[in-house]
Amino acid sequence: MIGRDRQTMADMAVEHCGSAESLFRIARRNRIAIDTEVVGLELENEPIADVRTQDLIAGTGVSPAGMYEITDDVLVADDLENDVVTEDDETIVQ
Repeated sequence: MIGRDRQTMADMAVEHCGSAESLFRIARRNRIAIDTEVVGLELENEPIADVRTQDLIAGTGVSPAGMYEITDDVLVADDLENDVVTEDDETIVQ
């Protein structure tokens, strides 16, 4: 698994293992601190801790973090090119 922009190891643990607690095992396996900057870092994954949560995240295509980029005061979803959220979170266009 490779860390994306604005993603933390906790985000990666939830997305790939279904549990935030997995971040401790991921850190130990990769011999890094739990607060290590993971953007662009390739980490060895741990087994899925909560299949139901991991399936839910995988099935919806939602990422706990790193999914949005800020462009001219507008948040644009990286994976959902037609979704736009204004800076004040009032307008959503699909």
